[in-house]
Amino acid sequence: MEINGQRLIDDLRALREMTATPGNGVTRFSYSEEDGRARDYLARIADQYGFAMETDAVGNICIRPPGSKGRLIIGSHIDTVRNGGWLDGIYGVMSGMEVLRTFADSGVHTDAMLVIYAEEEGSGFGSTMTGSKFLTGKYKAEDLTALKDEEGRTLLAHLKECGYYREDVPLAMDLSGVDCALELHIEQGPVMDREHLQIGIVDTVFGMHVLEIEFSGLGNHAGASPMIGRRDSMSAFGEAILAIEKTAIDAGHGVVATIGKASVSPGGSNVIPDSVRFTVDIRSNDDGITGETVEQIRRCAMEIAERRGVECTIRDVADSSAIPFSRRIIEEMAALAEEQKLVYRVMDSGAVHDTAMLAPFTEAGMIFVPSINGRSHVPEENTNEDDLIRGTQFLMDYVSRKS
Repeated sequence: MEINGQRLIDDLRALREMTATPGNGVTRFSYSEEDGRARDYLARIADQYGFAMETDAVGNICIRPPGSKGRLIIGSHIDTVRNGGWLDGIYGVMSGMEVLRTFADSGVHTDAMLVIYAEEEGSGFGSTMTGSKFLTGKYKAEDLTALKDEEGRTLLAHLKECGYYREDVPLAMDLSGVDCALELHIEQGPVMDREHLQIGIVDTVFGMHVLEIEFSGLGNHAGASPMIGRRDSMSAFGEAILAIEKTAIDAGHGVVATIGKASVSPGGSNVIPDSVRFTVDIRSNDDGITGETVEQIRRCAMEIAERRGVECTIRDVADSSAIPFSRRIIEEMAALAEEQKLVYRVMDSGAVHDTAMLAPFTEAGMIFVPSINGRSHVPEENTNEDDLIRGTQFLMDYVSRKS
């Protein structure tokens, strides 16, 4: 069965226009007006094909063809980061829809279903994969009020406003009848583009540990304070940046460490900062190596603080284990890629994805297609149309063997 590649591209182009920031990337937060427009677009396709479409209490969507038992889940998300790209998440959603439509157009039954996970990016409530965490039972009812937006408004309030939340609808899905969960996604990194790969088969999703480190020194006048004897928290921060980078490089094994957020107090151009607070995101495919790197960064930060006469406070913010995908699915996908003479690689994912949340409950697997120049979460995010179509056809071919 052959997908309709042009139909897929047309869908993605249409959905690209559903953004709060026209001309500056795609901004489509969960539960927003733009999110609602994308959901309406999906509903029109479902209605056209006679697919059943249901929305659960937290806004996750399930779309099933007639007679489907939902044994195989194809899923991704439709929300974005602010000023993000046009393919992250939505490509996997529309590829899944294209698979269901291809089965229907060919008159072939499938037990597959499409699941669209809500609030994957965490843009609204600071928690990534919110929808899939509720769907798998990792998040409970109390998290509906614990999760809040920047204005302090709870997730529950947003869900009630959208009409999704209903007390009689379970927050978690019964996954006992699901045999397999799949996700097609852009790589979001440079490996496939650099190595001219056509298909990526995901082995393991990196585990992650996030630290919040604060250096507290002595604030003072920028001009009246001699360089000798300063207790400058900003200088400690500067030294820590390079030390953390070196620690990750020396660790090897694909370890990455990122300082993505920093706050300087009081923040005046003529004031020596009295404190600098920053986050460190450490990831790898091996929990033991991640843990060792975290401890090395702790020791490094404390040594810098002691040497520079500032105080150092370290807080653990988040921690998640590396998640391996199904060996059987990886082997089956690799065999299919070999059969089709595709240039492929079994590779890890440094980014976390919704399907990883389902891996403890069913066999799970992911497929990547290249990201041009490795760019993602930015307006420049892009993938060649031939690669988008090839990835969806590969997904179609794999699902047809599993259905």
